[in-house]
Amino acid sequence: MAIMKKLFLSLIFCLLIFNWTELNFVYANKSVEIRNVLELKRQGWEVLEKQSEVESRPGLKPYQNLKREIHIVKYRLRKGKEFVFCLVEYDSQLDTIREACDVSQENAERRIAQ
Repeated sequence: MAIMKKLFLSLIFCLLIFNWTELNFVYANKSVEIRNVLELKRQGWEVLEKQSEVESRPGLKPYQNLKREIHIVKYRLRKGKEFVFCLVEYDSQLDTIREACDVSQENAERRIAQ
């Protein structure tokens, strides 16, 4: 029983170290890690444009006969000579907010569609 406990603790320790180093490695390889509008604004990015629209889409099962509204806000931000586009979508049926930012609006739209 004591051997199993030591083995289990060693395994957990190794997994924690692996996860920590892997996360640092992933972030180090991404030269531009773009997260969300709030974080970008806190980092000194300036909102140049903000457009809001509402799309009506068919509801998801079992409410497919109802319309659901998707509130979409498009942002264009600038910091120095760099520009970033962000999309924020709120789905009324799922009550979820999805957000994607990238260096181009097309890339941000692809990321939010995933």
